[in-house]
Amino acid sequence: MSTRPRRSDGFTLIELLVTLVIIAILAAIAVPSYRKYVVRANRTDAQRALVDLAARQERAFYSTNTYAKSLATLASSSSAAGANYTVSVASASSTGFVVTATATGTQQKSDTQCQTLSLTNTGARTSTGTTANDPTCWGLSK
Repeated sequence: MSTRPRRSDGFTLIELLVTLVIIAILAAIAVPSYRKYVVRANRTDAQRALVDLAARQERAFYSTNTYAKSLATLASSSSAAGANYTVSVASASSTGFVVTATATGTQQKSDTQCQTLSLTNTGARTSTGTTANDPTCWGLSK
């Protein structure tokens, strides 16, 4: 009878290391891509809050013939856009208003392109950040 060395079942150390390297490469690609989507989703929340504030401003103007100067008058709060943006009434008068959303916390660090979003009574959309008035901040292509 011949005595061959018996091969053990299981994974070798090299196979495990190759698997770990592949997983690390995939994670290095997937995590930054996912973060971009989270930043854009948070920005969409700010846009929604600004449009809502603009509608509230128009209702206030209809009732009082002047735009509201505070969020309290509009029955809103600075956290209307969630935890990643602070909204405010930047200016208001009997002829117009500007509402603004400013990035805070991790959104401020991650979204340098669009630090603030503003909306006026005429519907003009502006932004500040690394590029002023970048159309991509409002979901528009360049």
